[in-house]
Formats: sequence, C-alpha cells, structure tokens
Amino acid sequence: MLPHLEVIARQCGVAARDQLAHAGLSRRGLERAVATGVLQRRGSRLVIDPHWSSEGDERAELRHRLFAALCECAPRQRATALVFRRSAAALWGLDGLAGPARLAAGAVPTEIAVARGNTVSGSVFRVRPVAPAERAEVEGLPVTSPVRTLVDIGQVVEAETLERALESALRKRLATMDELLSALDAAARLRGTSALRSLLTGRPPGLPPTESDAETLFVQLARRAGFPAPLRQFTIPTAEGNFRVDFAWPVMRIAIEIDGAAVHASAGALARDLRRQNAIVLAFASAGWVLLRFSWYDLVAEPYVSQTCAKLREAWSIAGSRPLVAPTGGRMADFANHNS
Repeated sequence: MLPHLEVIARQCGVAARDQLAHAGLSRRGLERAVATGVLQRRGSRLVIDPHWSSEGDERAELRHRLFAALCECAPRQRATALVFRRSAAALWGLDGLAGPARLAAGAVPTEIAVARGNTVSGSVFRVRPVAPAERAEVEGLPVTSPVRTLVDIGQVVEAETLERALESALRKRLATMDELLSALDAAARLRGTSALRSLLTGRPPGLPPTESDAETLFVQLARRAGFPAPLRQFTIPTAEGNFRVDFAWPVMRIAIEIDGAAVHASAGALARDLRRQNAIVLAFASAGWVLLRFSWYDLVAEPYVSQTCAKLREAWSIAGSRPLVAPTGGRMADFANHNS
C-alpha cells in the first residue's frame, strides 16, 4: 500500500493535506486522486477516502469523527491537539460515557483540546496547558490521560455520570485515588472540580470500586431511595459454605446480587446460574438472610426502577420485624463500621 494510503487507512479514512504531502503525495498526485474518485477533499485541510466504511463498528465511526476533527486543525494546532473530555472518556471506555448504545446513538460529542490559535469549529476548544504526564495515546489518537479526563469531564457531566466514570476508572486501574487527588490539587481553581473532589473525599478508606456499571447504578438507586450505602463484595458464611454477594446490609441481613447487561449468554449458563441461585436462596434462608437479585433493566428502565425500590423497602420491612443480630463470620470489621 502506498504511504499516503496507509496514513488514511490508519486514521479511519481521513487525513490532513499536509499529512499526505509528508507521506509523499504531491499536489498533482492529490488532484489526480480526487479527479479519479480515489480521494475526496473536504474543506481546506481534510481529505477523505470515500470508500472507507465503519461497517457498523460504532467505535470505528467515533475514531473517524475524531481523526477528522484533528485533521481540520491547523498543523501548528494539531501538533499539540488532544481528544479530551467526553470523547476521551469514550475512548478509555469509562462507564456512563462509553458503550455500544451511546456510540450507536451518536451520543458521544466530538471534543478536541488545543493549546493555541483560533478554534476551527464548535468541537475544538482552547484549554489550560496539558502536562506531558497528562497526554496519552489510544488507538492512534492523542488523548488526555484517564486522570486528566476525569478532572475535565466534571465540567460537562452530572455528578452521577461522573461517579460511574470514576468507578470504572478505579476498577480498570486506569487511575488511583492518590493520582486523582493530586490532579485536583493542581487544578484547585478550575471550574467543575467540586463534584469529583466530593466523590473522592466521600469514599471510605479501602472502599473497593464496583465490579460493573450495573453495580454503580444500584448504589446510586439505593442512595436516591434513601437507603444507607451497602457494603460491597460481602462474604456470608452459611451451612452450605461461604457465599460472596455484590452488596449487603449485614445488620438487616439483606443481600443483593446484580446481573449486568449481558447475562445468560447461553442456555447452559442460565441453567448453571439457576442452580447456583437455588443453592444460595436456601442457604441464605436458613441463615436468616433475605436475598434480592436485580437485572440491568431493573436499574435503568421504568417501571422496573420503581419496582426495584419497592422490593428494597419490602425487604427492609421484613428485616425490621426480626431481631437484628450481627452475622456470624463474614467481614466483622465491616459489620462494626456499618453498625456504628
């Protein structure tokens, strides 16, 4: 493949004219490629391959948009330009700002940060300086680091979306609490950082991140419904052995299991899951625990959300009619903290 075509293929069907010239395509060669339909010009800087297609790949379509926005920047701007905010969050796969549904719906805005010059479109923004440690690369695109991305998106998303992104960044080990707190200290005067600071300072020491976006949504739903924060990833001893559950209110002896958006991929998986569920239900009943299980749709779609809240209240009502005792075994330190 010719070098200039390699550039276009690597950048999801787009390139800047100066990039093609640097790859060896002369002005006459470009005119010939355009005249024969091999390439098309878009504006003064952008060149596209009209035959390139994402073929239903939403992530490739997002990368196409981002490469195009970068190529529309002037060469001096492009030298320091970065994908940032919600676009960067989508590339890093942060919950609440990524996922096939959002990409398919075109819900991820094109956001490019530049350090100098005039902006060329509504998708390009001049921002505060980006330190070398805050720069990274994802699939060929220059992008803000996960830490800088989390600091930046606090300016444009609501607190619960920011919390979902934070939990996923911690879960994937893209960022640490210390790194985030340090970045916030360095950006103390930046607008929109208070929500992230509140989320970080409000986390109890040693709190593990949720294990899925669905679990984060459950934490948020329980909070909105007025319940205290449940303990995460709690182990309950029973006569049948130890069972680890996603959430628990051990004082009330209420346990919660969450199914993500993609469960029961096969009939065999469903059968195994049902057998495990039966064992858990019987073991928990004998130990005096109430077990509730919720799916992704129970957490995001009405009227299921209301029904989920009603089931939680019913479970608390049942638990409130029984003597409240500390669970035998399990994480007793967690129980003591929860009960204080």
